[in-house]
Amino acid sequence: MQPQLRSAALLLLLTCMALAEIESLPHLKARADAAHGGEQAKLCLEYAHRLLEDANALFSNGDVDKAQGQVTEVVEYSRKAADAASASGKHLKQTEIELRKLSKRMHDIAATLSVEDRPPLKKAVNDIEQIRSDLLATMFGPQAEPKEKP
Repeated sequence: MQPQLRSAALLLLLTCMALAEIESLPHLKARADAAHGGEQAKLCLEYAHRLLEDANALFSNGDVDKAQGQVTEVVEYSRKAADAASASGKHLKQTEIELRKLSKRMHDIAATLSVEDRPPLKKAVNDIEQIRSDLLATMFGPQAEPKEKP
């Protein structure tokens, strides 16, 4: 009986620790807004990822207008992250990778929506790809910009 009690207590403790590490979106947004440089880029992207997942849940629940508003904020914080990384010269590569992941996830979410709800997400994907393209140009110069498709 004692080992089971100890296991349960340990499981409870680990669960509490895990929940304590998950901070609320408003708190994460405030931290992202207050940070500077590479840390701001990291926090802005974390906020954008979590906000996108929140928007996905809203799309699933039928609250399309609120979800699309959050997608707009995802693009805003993606731009903020890229600007912070470019200005500081820190976390450039990781920011580009996270922007690519964010763009792919948004594209995947758009594919699950009805046809009339897709255009704003497709525009947001294009905006994030442009932000990513600009970041690549900052990292490697104009030769890194993608070529136009014929």
